[in-house]
This record gives sequence, C-alpha cells and structure tokens, in this order.
Amino acid sequence: MEAFDEKECVLVAHDWGGAVAWAFAYTYPQYVKKLVMFDAPHPYTFIRELAENPAQREASSYMSFFQQPNSQDELLANNSEKLRKMLTEPGIKKGYLTKEEEAKYVEAWNQPNAMKSMLNYYRASSLYPFEERVHKPVALPHKVFQSPTLIVWGNADEAFENSNLDGIEEYVPNVTIHRLDGVGHAPQHEKPEKVNEFMRDFLNK
Repeated sequence: MEAFDEKECVLVAHDWGGAVAWAFAYTYPQYVKKLVMFDAPHPYTFIRELAENPAQREASSYMSFFQQPNSQDELLANNSEKLRKMLTEPGIKKGYLTKEEEAKYVEAWNQPNAMKSMLNYYRASSLYPFEERVHKPVALPHKVFQSPTLIVWGNADEAFENSNLDGIEEYVPNVTIHRLDGVGHAPQHEKPEKVNEFMRDFLNK
C-alpha cells in the first residue's frame, strides 16, 4: 500500500486469508477503511468456541493432523484423494467447480513444496500445538475494530460452527452480517452473484 502511495484499503478475505486479515486489521486499523470477510471467524470468538464448544473442537480437529511433519505426503497420496474429498468434490457436486478446474487444483497442490508451504500456516499458527492451545487466550493489539465490516457466512460450513458469530458485535461494533442457508465454507464460490450484491451494497454506503 505504501509503495503505491495508498493510505487505506478495502480488505477482502476468506478462511486463512481471513485469519491474516483479522490480525492485520487489529494491528494496523488505520490502513483498513472497510473489511469484508467470507467464513473467517473472528479470533476472539473462534478461540472461545474452541474452548467452550466441543462441536467446534471436533470440526477443527483436522488442524492437529495438518500440523504433523509429514501430513503433506498423506494429503497428496492417490492423486490428492484426501484433498479432493475435502475441497473440490463438494464443489463439483454442488456445481460451482468443474472436473477441469479440479485438475488445476491438483496440479497446483503437487508443485514442489507447495503443499508443505500451505500446511506451514497451521504449523506456524498460534494454535500450535492444537490440543494444547485451544484453551489459551488470543492476544491482539486492540479489543475492538471500529471500521465498517461485512461478514458473509455460509450457515452449512463444516469447518466453523455458526456460534462463531454470537457476540461478535462486542469486538466489531460496526458489523453487517449476511447468513446464507445451505451454503458451505466458500460462499463466494457457491453464490457469487449474491455475494457480489452484498459487497456492492456495502461498498456503496
């Protein structure tokens, strides 16, 4: 941003990008004019749910496996079978991904060290090791993020319990939330027209 002489931005993020974006927004709030999140739980509510909600711990238990040093080998075995079952086959069944697009994902995952690099996000996370960290508090520079924030949330997300949104106004008072019934972890893929409609309305205010 500074290299392009920009003073602020609209930050849009999903999942791991959302984790990074929440941290950025709370560390450098002066740079974030507006924040848009797709199924990226707030750090404070997420750690609360991990500590208090067994269903969220179960939904997030894959993190412990991802943190293991050789997990990339198992994920890439048999033409990336485990990854395809998790990430692309649901999209093909719902119609927002094609077999040709799936093949591009598999090709990208199998580039040298690509999968290891992706899993290193989990290994470098403040939730490492997972079983020990779920009851530890999250430390952010500020408790409240004041800029306008849009959250688009798929209510059928298998990774995040809907209770992650409970009480989020305490930390993001200027928040607009749109819940999409029957939509999973990536609403921007499943319902792009609806998501774009929400974004345009939010950005035009």
